[in-house]
Amino acid sequence: MFRIGDKVFYPYHGAGEITGIEEKEILGEKKVYYIIRFPLTETTVMLPAENIEQLGLRTLATPLEIKYCLEKLRTLKIAVDDDWKIRYKKNQDLLKSGSIDDVALVVKTLYTRNQYKELSTTEKKLYQNALSILISEIALALDKPTEEVKAEILRLMEEGK
Repeated sequence: MFRIGDKVFYPYHGAGEITGIEEKEILGEKKVYYIIRFPLTETTVMLPAENIEQLGLRTLATPLEIKYCLEKLRTLKIAVDDDWKIRYKKNQDLLKSGSIDDVALVVKTLYTRNQYKELSTTEKKLYQNALSILISEIALALDKPTEEVKAEILRLMEEGK
């Protein structure tokens, strides 16, 4: 169970902070909800506490997990599928998983693909979204400015070309 002030990650929204825990009655049934604010999108969502695992809500990655993730961004060699539909579906599924490693894999895959051939508008949006989500988690977990984290991620991927 999370508490107010806990920093969490939610797929597609990135990193956020639990700002409240409320009991609400909906359709005659009382449930506990987490109120989570996401600085990346300046949004607040309510998630039912009983469904957090199915929804992918988790604690932020640890500094060690982040270090490993960043190293993978630098060293991982990517073989990119030429079929954009297959690539797009695979990347969407990876983002849904909510794993920091899977989000980083999407970022690295699309970054690598863009080095060989310009991304489509849809994939550019997906790349920007995945990059923003990754930056938000690392910045919040390590208490670093987002621009500093973004520069580090891009530098590591450039080194790994």
